[in-house]
Amino acid sequence: MSPHQAIAEPQPGEDNQLGDDYPGRARLEALWRRGCDFLGVKYAILCGAMSWVSERHLVSATSNAGGFGVIACGSMTPDLLSAEIAATAAMTDKPFGVNLITMHPELEALIDVCAEHKVGHVVLAGGLPPGWAIERIKAQGARVMCFSPALVLAKKFIRSGVDALIVEGAEAGGHIGPVATAVLAQEILPEIDEVPVFIAGGIGRGEAMAMYLEMGAAGCQLGTRFVCATESIAHPNFKKAFIRAHARDAMPTVQVDP
Repeated sequence: MSPHQAIAEPQPGEDNQLGDDYPGRARLEALWRRGCDFLGVKYAILCGAMSWVSERHLVSATSNAGGFGVIACGSMTPDLLSAEIAATAAMTDKPFGVNLITMHPELEALIDVCAEHKVGHVVLAGGLPPGWAIERIKAQGARVMCFSPALVLAKKFIRSGVDALIVEGAEAGGHIGPVATAVLAQEILPEIDEVPVFIAGGIGRGEAMAMYLEMGAAGCQLGTRFVCATESIAHPNFKKAFIRAHARDAMPTVQVDP
């Protein structure tokens, strides 16, 4: 079955909501069942954490729609993160996670804040996660997800006890590596079966998600695609810039400061 058969888009004039009987529904549910079960959601789609954009409004809207919202802790203090988690929980009763930057000087305190609020999934990003952080999060009852830019690191993280991996290619926003998403997916997906693997980077359409699901992914993570959402607090001009942009307008830049 081709990706286009796996997820059939509504035709003009049809309801844009996917009903229980649209073509390929059973196939789609089988493809991302592992991801849906792991996240506890209807759709195995994570809204990638974007600092100061992935906050209570976008996160709760994503989760309420059946996806998996992720709060971007970024440079928040423990008190700010605690307030954001509480505010998000007041806006949704669905699962959502928290993304923590491993280089944050108060990482241990942030992990404890997640535990206090009983956050079920913690994503460690922005560097190689220290072993003690993985152990501490798991000991407090949450599941750990880590970004893997290479097969060797994917296997290392699994040995360290990570519960799921996010494979993110160079097309993604944020801190990226040099390898394209499609290349990383072909390197890692056939070799990893111990944990669910989610694919991220340059994904903006259902057909692309279907392709990675057919390759063995448990789900996908999209970030920039959600910047333009009505619930996103990004500035309207910022959203317009994305809507008007072409593929060649995206380019990586060097880090200006730490």
